[in-house]
Amino acid sequence: MSDNSSKLLKQRLQRVHVSVGISASLFMYIAVFFGIFAILLPYIQTWEKPSRHFEFANIKNIDYSSMIDPIISNEDFPKNNINITLPGYHNDPALIISHEFVEPIVFNPNTKKIIENEEHISELAWFLNSMHYGRPLKTFGYVLFGFVAVAVMFLIIGGLIQVTLIKYKDKGKNQQSKFSFWHRKIFTWLFVPFIIVTLTGALMNIGYFGSAPMAYISSKGETANIGVLLRPVLNPEAKQIHRKNDNIKMLPINELIKKAQQINPNINFQKILLINWKDSSAQVELSGYNPKMPFLNGVFNKPKVVLSGVDGSLIQNVKVLDKHWSVIFVDIMYFLHLLFGVDIFTRVLIALLMLVCAVAIGFGVMLWLEKKAKKFEGTIIFYHWMGKLSLAVMIGVIPATGFIFLLQWLLPFDLENRLLIQKGLFFTFWLATLTWSFYRISSYKVAKEFFALGGIFFILTPIFHGIFSGFTPIQLYKQNMHIILNVDIGLFLFGLVLLLLSYKLPKDRIEAKKFFKAKI
Repeated sequence: MSDNSSKLLKQRLQRVHVSVGISASLFMYIAVFFGIFAILLPYIQTWEKPSRHFEFANIKNIDYSSMIDPIISNEDFPKNNINITLPGYHNDPALIISHEFVEPIVFNPNTKKIIENEEHISELAWFLNSMHYGRPLKTFGYVLFGFVAVAVMFLIIGGLIQVTLIKYKDKGKNQQSKFSFWHRKIFTWLFVPFIIVTLTGALMNIGYFGSAPMAYISSKGETANIGVLLRPVLNPEAKQIHRKNDNIKMLPINELIKKAQQINPNINFQKILLINWKDSSAQVELSGYNPKMPFLNGVFNKPKVVLSGVDGSLIQNVKVLDKHWSVIFVDIMYFLHLLFGVDIFTRVLIALLMLVCAVAIGFGVMLWLEKKAKKFEGTIIFYHWMGKLSLAVMIGVIPATGFIFLLQWLLPFDLENRLLIQKGLFFTFWLATLTWSFYRISSYKVAKEFFALGGIFFILTPIFHGIFSGFTPIQLYKQNMHIILNVDIGLFLFGLVLLLLSYKLPKDRIEAKKFFKAKI
């Protein structure tokens, strides 16, 4: 290849990378930013509910029968397909008895008393998770964020080709050189976990909604819903067990759990399904997760033990590798994105890696903005709409998120339309950061103000949590509510980091040149 052809190829690669990158960067930043909270969702959803403020009980020592038996023995309670969610599922310390046609009944397994369930008045964790994949925009949001994920995979692969072909000089001392250096280095180091998360996210978003034509063709025009075709494979309908319409005494739930643990001790049981309860045909299906085989189970592929409700005899023992390979493959894809079953240390590690990737996206946007700003150097104040929009989207989202965390404990839980008010105030505040970004001339000062405000909100959140929940950090520690305490500590530390950034970052362009030359 001639020098001119090689030079032209490199220029085209860079231009395409810049064009696609700046178009997708803000959406991808939002997906990554809220994805960090989605990674920590199991802990946030326990922290956000006052009813879950009690110690985690040891599932082996819980007297299940004293809570479950009185409920399911009630003549008005359905006797078939009763679902029991055991403590610890998704880090929820409560025991939940539910059925398709009745409201869930929630117990504190320590006191064996029924507690209030704030499921319909507290959705902070799920809202942050929904922002991660565009759910507020419905189908358009799913498809948009899915195509953004595809664009990011294109950018990562293209970026790696550029790094291979172009000999970048990493000795520059100005802002543009530093932004370029860190943008390239971070994604070079972390491209493997980032592209895995992005690929699986794209499959989950556009893979489902984009499959309608293929579903229509493969079903010969019967349906365009891929779920209808996948359901018999991923979650086949169980064979109906006919009732004998007699009234037989059942074995206690505790005894059935012990029998199941003896049959398959590798399963961490999470749910129990009672079929034809109080009938001689009764069966008990205990399903869960096998931590010794991560990646392969936990979402659709759930190992289970099926016992007779009468005498506890074994009916079926379904292991992880007993399912069809397609089910195992789907679980692998979901595991790589949802991190189902991993411990808190792994989740925090992945969250930190994604935080670094979010910073790298920010460096890429700042590199583009810096190139634009240099055109106006020494002539007029740089006032570019993309810079202001990026400031509000990428930095303004931080105090807006801190504000919604603070509202979680400031708004009364018995407030009418509480969820609507909380989400509405979040979007209003976030939109206000865009207005403020255009109002203030100096973007550097606005960034410092946003970081400071976000820091204050995140620091105040655990303080107000302690006041309104009635649990101080010392009480949380003494009563072994470590998940809730860890969330408080994490929010407080994040707030301190934001305040430090607000203090350290430069306040104008002159200071910025000195700052990035000396410290970055």
